[in-house]
Amino acid sequence: MKKHSVEWRLLLGFSALLLLIVAIGLIGIFQIQSLSKTVDNLGRSYLPAQEAALKMRINNTLYAMGIRNYVFWKGSKYLEAARVTADLGIVQQAAEEFDRQLAVYVSGVWLGKQKQWVEQISASEKELRATGSRIIDLVDENAASESINKLIMTFESQLYRIDDFIDKTIQEFNLSAIKDELREANLQKIRAIGLLKWSLVFGVLIGAETAWLVYRNRRRERERREQLVRRMIRLEEENRTNLSLQVHDQMGQDLSALRIYSDLVDKKVPEENKDVKANVMEIRRILSGLIEKTHNISELLRPPALDEVGLVDTIDALVVQYKQMTGINFVYQRPKFDIRPASEYSLALYRITQEALTNIAKHARAKNVKVNLGVKDKSIQLSIEDDGIGFDYKDFLERSRRRRGARMGLGLLGLKERVELLGGLMVINTAAGKGTKLVVELPAAKM
Repeated sequence: MKKHSVEWRLLLGFSALLLLIVAIGLIGIFQIQSLSKTVDNLGRSYLPAQEAALKMRINNTLYAMGIRNYVFWKGSKYLEAARVTADLGIVQQAAEEFDRQLAVYVSGVWLGKQKQWVEQISASEKELRATGSRIIDLVDENAASESINKLIMTFESQLYRIDDFIDKTIQEFNLSAIKDELREANLQKIRAIGLLKWSLVFGVLIGAETAWLVYRNRRRERERREQLVRRMIRLEEENRTNLSLQVHDQMGQDLSALRIYSDLVDKKVPEENKDVKANVMEIRRILSGLIEKTHNISELLRPPALDEVGLVDTIDALVVQYKQMTGINFVYQRPKFDIRPASEYSLALYRITQEALTNIAKHARAKNVKVNLGVKDKSIQLSIEDDGIGFDYKDFLERSRRRRGARMGLGLLGLKERVELLGGLMVINTAAGKGTKLVVELPAAKM
């Protein structure tokens, strides 16, 4: 049930992360679309309307200036000097440009009150232009100054009302609309940032929970796998031990009893029967060899000394044995205290030592060998170092993989795999002409 629960939580975690990614993407798309809409509104409606209103006011001012200049030119004593300021074409051009900008403003109108404003401005502008035309006519007719001045005051009042309406109604409305658009865009940005922040927080929390579940699941799987491997190795060693006992006790006893029986037969055979005597002696020699082989097989299956005297003394005896066989100067540095790891770890360290010493005796041409066994940093360490000829380790691995018949390669690689299955590490440092150093570390917590 726990396994299914973890799997469902992982599925939910990944689904939530996927939904968050989609949500963040949708929020980003929505924000971009909203900003794009704001920019479109500003560019398509508000800004052109504001620009049209500003140009209407400017052209209205130019129209009024043209009327004033004309009046001034007619009443000036220096007519030739002021002629340039009294061009009625400028007045007409300003009026036409005003109408064109009003048409631009009308094209962007979308509210009823704006249409009313347009009608109001159009009516006011007609009155202003009618007053301007009457002023020009009176000036041309050399009418009395009082009539002209009175009409000019009316003209100025009409001009002021139009400019004031454009400033305080149309332009303020446009500016207020632009501010509202920008304010709404800013609020949307704040909301989007808030959503993104919360999405990020939830994403981090869900991601952390999912990562923790993945880590815990992998750790449990690794622990189960290590337990299974240790159980398999333990069962294998138990089978080896049982087989070793069977070979040593039963077969050894039977062969020993057979040899004793052959001794009794030998005593009963007369001395003059030399042929029978010779056959019995050959039988006794074969039995002695078989007894020796059963001891060797038992030793290979499971060294009894590991259970009797422990790992430290068993390796000591192995080093002494190889020193006597090879004549190489072996130095064994024992740990300061006895080490009693679990049986599978003891056997692995013993097999590695045995394989390494065998390889040194066969291939290394070494004169000195150092064997060091101890505990360091909560791990059991075994190091075997020689001053032999060494070898190219990479080339050795390639040849070992191609030719699965090399005993040294299969032994070292197989033992390395077993060490790694036990949660340890095995490193071989070597080079041609520089000797070889083998280092093994196994967790001391497994002791």
